[in-house]
Amino acid sequence: MPAKLNSAPEVTSILETGTEDWPVLLPDLLHSAARQSGGSGGAVCGTDRRTYAEIDLWSERLGRALIRCGVRPGDRVVTVLPNCLEFLTAAFGVWKARGVFVPEYTGIPPVTLGRILADARPTALIVDRSVAERLEEIRDVLVGVGVRTILVRERPPELSAIHSIAVESLDAILESDEESEISLPTKGSRHDIASITYTSGSTGTPKGVMHSHESWLAAAEFTRDFLRLSEHDAVVIPLPLHHALTFRHILAYLLAQASIVITADIYQALKSLRELRPTALLLVPAACHIAIDHFASVLREAMSHLRYVEIGSAATTPERLRQLRDLLPRTAIHVPYGLTEARVAYLRPGRGGLCNRINCTSPGLSVGIVHPDGSPVAPGETGEILIQGRGLMVGYWAEGRPEDPLPARGFRTGDVGRLDYNGDVDLLGRLDEVLKIGGRKVNPAELELVLTRHPDVREAAVVGGPDPNNILENVLHAFVVPRRDATLRLADLMAHCRHQLESYKVPVQIHIRPSLPKSSVGKLLRSLLV
Repeated sequence: MPAKLNSAPEVTSILETGTEDWPVLLPDLLHSAARQSGGSGGAVCGTDRRTYAEIDLWSERLGRALIRCGVRPGDRVVTVLPNCLEFLTAAFGVWKARGVFVPEYTGIPPVTLGRILADARPTALIVDRSVAERLEEIRDVLVGVGVRTILVRERPPELSAIHSIAVESLDAILESDEESEISLPTKGSRHDIASITYTSGSTGTPKGVMHSHESWLAAAEFTRDFLRLSEHDAVVIPLPLHHALTFRHILAYLLAQASIVITADIYQALKSLRELRPTALLLVPAACHIAIDHFASVLREAMSHLRYVEIGSAATTPERLRQLRDLLPRTAIHVPYGLTEARVAYLRPGRGGLCNRINCTSPGLSVGIVHPDGSPVAPGETGEILIQGRGLMVGYWAEGRPEDPLPARGFRTGDVGRLDYNGDVDLLGRLDEVLKIGGRKVNPAELELVLTRHPDVREAAVVGGPDPNNILENVLHAFVVPRRDATLRLADLMAHCRHQLESYKVPVQIHIRPSLPKSSVGKLLRSLLV
């Protein structure tokens, strides 16, 4: 069995307070926050401010409208909205109708959205006007999967080519104070599917990850307790709201009746730091780098009120963490570990200063390392990280139905880990990113760490690619982004690698780039480098 790591402080679980007749569900979370926080807790987005009571009321109106439009328990509702308060309303409105929330980002290409619609087969869509204007490009998919209704934020466009689908104004539904005779469902199970979140596809074909009400609540509870949130806290969130990291924080802040500040980007987030004086800031590495390089003074000013900064979705370098700690010496810096399938642990610095040692996990969760046959590794050995317990996904969704339920033996993450002699687990990278060079295995993360330790390198990525000498089938190619105002010499960088690495780990070619390709939440897209 995997060893259980340090857990968050002991608390009474919200999951233990329900009954079989009325289990705790995600809509109850919002209703409880609305009732207990009064007018103090709520969400802010620009000039738009709403108490949790107002969002609770909005979501009830939306839930009834979705039922009127044909959404039944278990039906999927795909939601494509920007960072806005309507996104929160949409999530809880879908859940109040006992539907399944399927969020996506507004920059999604129509062809990609079409693939997701074909897989999720939703009954309804909730979209921004900018997305609605592109829907006619995939009208055959919309009709083919049986979409009945499209609710559009702001003024709905004319969708002349989709006559069989009703198009309504989301704003009109939320602002209507007319009494509805439609009743919201009063029964449901904490084991019901609450959401399907599609992975970024950075490690392969996007998969629909199913989470239940229970698994979301478990992750939110762990986050609340680890961060010691209270009603006095407020977090600034510039990340896309559809991302699992963001979602977990939103639910944790609702649990604590704390406040949420939603911004469109890091620039608005930094403005909010000065104007609203929040206690927390949620970032991805790219946004963190912008703040360090261009807005150091804003961060120094924020130290007086920031309790913590969390940096998630992708790895960041020890140098960047050190720079952030220098700017915020009295502010805690947290780095979470997880995937869309499970995001229930935090990291601390391990060997070489890299923040890659799994430190604290959710109660009821165990993390271990196994061989390909599933047997546990011995101390000092590497293998695949295995997670068991609360907070994991239910399984994967495929082609209109649940598929691949989570095995009883746990979730094999695809991450490479090493078990040390104290029982700690070091995260070493992805199994599918390990390269075979001349018959030997090379972990790109090791070389990338060496490259970023060069004083003139800001970022680095290593992939396998063609051999320019046509000797080997696959050789190492390194892509580096220089620091601002640095003059990077390839000969010096090669010498730097040869000094610290075995010869077979030294890249054959080093390519200088102004930036590295990344997803909307900052994940490196290695497939675009070769």
